Amino acid sequence: MFIKDTITRGFVAGIMAGVLMNIVSYISFYLNIASLRFLDWPSIIITGHSPANTLSALYFLLVQLIFVGFLGSIFALLITRVTTSMNHLFKGFLFGVISWFTIYGLTYLADVPKLTPLDMGTAVTDFIGAIVFGIVLAESLNKLDTKYDLL
Repeated sequence: MFIKDTITRGFVAGIMAGVLMNIVSYISFYLNIASLRFLDWPSIIITGHSPANTLSALYFLLVQLIFVGFLGSIFALLITRVTTSMNHLFKGFLFGVISWFTIYGLTYLADVPKLTPLDMGTAVTDFIGAIVFGIVLAESLNKLDTKYDLL
């Protein structure tokens, strides 16, 4: 399968980064460091509570991965249209942190119950997850761009 489209490559890179980000989230959650996983965010926004069973957890994990895929597409457009791919890891880091801060800020402004206020363990875990997301997103996109631009 050839991925010649920038948005599609960004989406794929976003999902790849999102999987690793969710692994960080799950480890922290099951070590009782964080009280929420990344999949809890769309669940709480849509239903008002965390997933009640495995099927709903898988559904909201899929929703969360689609969202980070969308963020990956935005990053890919920004990299190709606004800036260069030089220093791509730093730009990925910035994109991850800015996305995290923006989502946290909007959640706080909207005063979403069960998402505000958050405990420090969840906030730090989500910050680390955002950094992992941004760096893996940038590297994955760079690899996909290199692979498919040479065809």
